[in-house]
Amino acid sequence: MVKYLKTFWVTFSLLAASALYSWGAGVGDAAPEFSLKTLDEKPLSLADFKGKQPVMLVFWATWCPICREELPQVKKIAEQFGPKGLSVVGVNVGINDSPRRAKAYRDKYGIDYPLAFDEGSEVTRAFGVAGTPTVLILDKQGIIRYRDAVVPKDLEDHFAMLME
Repeated sequence: MVKYLKTFWVTFSLLAASALYSWGAGVGDAAPEFSLKTLDEKPLSLADFKGKQPVMLVFWATWCPICREELPQVKKIAEQFGPKGLSVVGVNVGINDSPRRAKAYRDKYGIDYPLAFDEGSEVTRAFGVAGTPTVLILDKQGIIRYRDAVVPKDLEDHFAMLME
């Protein structure tokens, strides 16, 4: 009996989690609006970018080894495409993390693009982020054009479309 209850709860938990995250924003959807503060306490709102420039959102955590592996690529994208109009924004998911650790991580790895801390993980849930990293690219109108666990290898090919 205990074995069946355990199997039931594991199955139920997985189904509940997949249902929760399936409600997240996907490619072709309008990105959920949000307002956070950067690690430097400056306000950061998705509305600040809408109608002006595309945005690459990177949901990350200090304890995520894949986030650390992808960081050089994200920094390169920020350096290469930032001057051309793409904003890169990192959103720490706030799970098992703290603003203090996020600041230390930023300083250790020399991250120049804005980083925000999602206290309470509300933005993370609104986007349906189930793992880190999660990378989303939004066009100027705030429509999600890319969503994956890795940074796109063909961003340059699609950059002109993003700038429309």
